[in-house]
Amino acid sequence: MRYRLKKKLVPMEPGEAAIPGENLVEVMSREEYRKLHHTRYHDNLLIKNLENARYSRADLLKDCIIGTLVIPDKKDLLGGLLIFGYYMDQEKLVFIDDSGEVKNILHEIQREQIMEKTSISHLFFEILEFMVKDEAEFLQSYEENLTEMEDRIMSGQHSRIDFPASILKVRKELARISSYYGQLLNVSQTLTENYNRLLRDEECAFFHLFSGRMERLVEHGRELREYALQLREMYQSRMEARRNHSLSFLTMATAVFSPLTLIAGWYGMNFKNMPELNWTYGYMVCVFVSLLLIAGEIWYFKRSGWFRK
Repeated sequence: MRYRLKKKLVPMEPGEAAIPGENLVEVMSREEYRKLHHTRYHDNLLIKNLENARYSRADLLKDCIIGTLVIPDKKDLLGGLLIFGYYMDQEKLVFIDDSGEVKNILHEIQREQIMEKTSISHLFFEILEFMVKDEAEFLQSYEENLTEMEDRIMSGQHSRIDFPASILKVRKELARISSYYGQLLNVSQTLTENYNRLLRDEECAFFHLFSGRMERLVEHGRELREYALQLREMYQSRMEARRNHSLSFLTMATAVFSPLTLIAGWYGMNFKNMPELNWTYGYMVCVFVSLLLIAGEIWYFKRSGWFRK
């Protein structure tokens, strides 16, 4: 799939010849790129980097820029990754993609955007911008989810079994997406350095602006991870408080019944000279004293706040 770049992406027909000097955008599979471009050093380097891609990167070579983009799938952040490579010089931008994601991105840009600049580097900037256009809203949804978790913790409505797993999953997802933002930040900063002088100053300014946006997203993601960590600590504190309350209740129950155990042990010795054993009212007095002790201890514990959660 090939496009001309004339303030907008214009699809080219199969077999249509390119005009010398015009800006072109092309999308091909890895196999197609390997067949058409395999003699130059940077082509082999790009294929090698693409086969072992684990993160987004940009490499500034003598007369071109090559790199990979590794995008987490927002529907399954801990699962699959969308991986594609790119080659860029002053007149050509080639994407190596087997997933079809680049075609979708270019189709959306073709349908929605008219670019003031028609340079290849500006189009690449527009593609990066398109990739992160909804990220603020995406992170906002995570913040709302975490706020809802906090409300459940404070109201005691959280599930003791599911909550630790849920908060761990959120922290892993935020770590993945924050790493993605950090990688795009590195890509844009590398392009801004422009030590191969492939980009003009005004084009470097675009990537500088993109770097600022990525820094804000990285910071937002870091804050959400810290928020999730605070929620986990809050949950653990609540669980610890509940355990302490249970232990306090057991201690209180032990304290209440200890005098009764003493009385039972004392009068269970059955010595001959224990006058209470032959006293007509001995049993009733023992019951009354036991109830009085229980009532007195319960009153004391309640006054001391032991029944409060």
